[in-house]
Amino acid sequence: MPEGPEGKGPDPESRVHDLFTSVLGGFAAFLLSTLPLHIDSKASPYPFYKGPTIFPFIVLSVLVLSSLPSFYRLAKPLSGSNWYVDGEGWPRRPAVMLIFLSLFFVIGINLIGVEISVFLFLILSIFYLKYRSLWINLFLPLLYTGVIILLFKYIFGIYFPKPWIFTLFGG
Repeated sequence: MPEGPEGKGPDPESRVHDLFTSVLGGFAAFLLSTLPLHIDSKASPYPFYKGPTIFPFIVLSVLVLSSLPSFYRLAKPLSGSNWYVDGEGWPRRPAVMLIFLSLFFVIGINLIGVEISVFLFLILSIFYLKYRSLWINLFLPLLYTGVIILLFKYIFGIYFPKPWIFTLFGG
């Protein structure tokens, strides 16, 4: 299997990355279209741009927009592109891993907290995509986790549930 530049990372001709991004973009589009069902904005006296739906609207819109190139590449594949990620043909393993990691993340927020869930999700995803650099595997997830926590908890004021593990240790 050909690898990325200098033998680090996944095959750049693999369509699996486009599939992964398209699935995330499709899920974001679904959530965006059903946003009024998930967030009660009737109780808010503020207009739309100050109400509780503005930040999820922005984040989901950015996810949808950033996945459009992947949708295009899936519809019109480049010459030489293939479905091989690990040399075994159609990507059954990446699809299973995507489901596993997504469930781990969603359940992990309640069990171990958003900080640890984001960090572990990123480390496992990056490792699965065959990046083996210390910077990419450790420092990038730490940086990204810090930015996510800073944005959502401290700037946007979004509070996440208290992790179940804290109740075990009296936190």
